[in-house]
Amino acid sequence: MQGRINHAELVDSKNGQFLAVTVITNCLNDDEGMTVTFNSSNGLMGLFEKGYLPTGRMVTVTGHIAYIRETYTDKKTGEVTMLKRPNIHLVDASIPTGGLGPMPAEKAAGGTTRRVGVVKPSQATEKTEFGASTPMVDNTPVF
Repeated sequence: MQGRINHAELVDSKNGQFLAVTVITNCLNDDEGMTVTFNSSNGLMGLFEKGYLPTGRMVTVTGHIAYIRETYTDKKTGEVTMLKRPNIHLVDASIPTGGLGPMPAEKAAGGTTRRVGVVKPSQATEKTEFGASTPMVDNTPVF
C-alpha cells in the first residue's frame, strides 16, 4: 500500500514500547480513502525517532492483513457506527528499500543546500582539438 502518514507515535505497553502508525491511502480519485494501521517494535521505531516518519510523508508499506473493519461500537451508547474510512490493520509491516517517499514541504525545507560554482568567460581558456573553448580552473577543465 502507498499513502501518507496520518499519525505516528511511540506507545508504552506492559510488553515494552512500540511504534503505532496510521497511513491514509486512496483507492479511487476523490474518495475518502482508507486507513492502514500497523505497529512496529523494530527498525521502523529508529526511523521514527530520527524524524524520518513525520505526518504527511509518502510511504510504501508491505505486510500481512490481520483484519479489515468498517464499523466500531460506540462505548457510550453501545451503537454500531460506520468509520469515516475503512481500516486495514497489518502485521509484520515494513517499509521496503525505496519505500520512503517525499517529505512534507515544511519538513523538507530544512534540508541541505548545494553550492554551485560559476565559471566566468574571463577566466583562462584552452583551445581543444575541435577549436572550441573549454573553461579552465587550475589547468582543470570545468564542465
